[in-house]
Amino acid sequence: MNVIAICLMVSLFTIGGISQTLAEGPEALLGFSTDFDKKELTIEVSSSGCTTKGDFKIHYKDNVLTVIRIRRDDCKAMPRKIGLTYTLQAIGIGPHQSFSISNRFIVNENIAIMK
Repeated sequence: MNVIAICLMVSLFTIGGISQTLAEGPEALLGFSTDFDKKELTIEVSSSGCTTKGDFKIHYKDNVLTVIRIRRDDCKAMPRKIGLTYTLQAIGIGPHQSFSISNRFIVNENIAIMK
């Protein structure tokens, strides 16, 4: 293999790693709500067509909840707000427990997906 081909392969692997790294991080939330009766919480995030619950990891430690996006939404639809609902039990939060959210909030779904 020549030097140019090796450099090209290393560059492609590096760029791929960077794009995956950029996909992981605390999500800018558009909204958040709880439902005591159903023992659920709902996060509102921006989606350009392909966002699912599987694109997020909910991290809960020391009474602080952080929503982390682990996969980018690479679809091309106009961004819109969607709600994703999780049970408190699945997250590890008791229904009478107080907690904080470490995520930032943003109002405009058109730029939230870029944050």
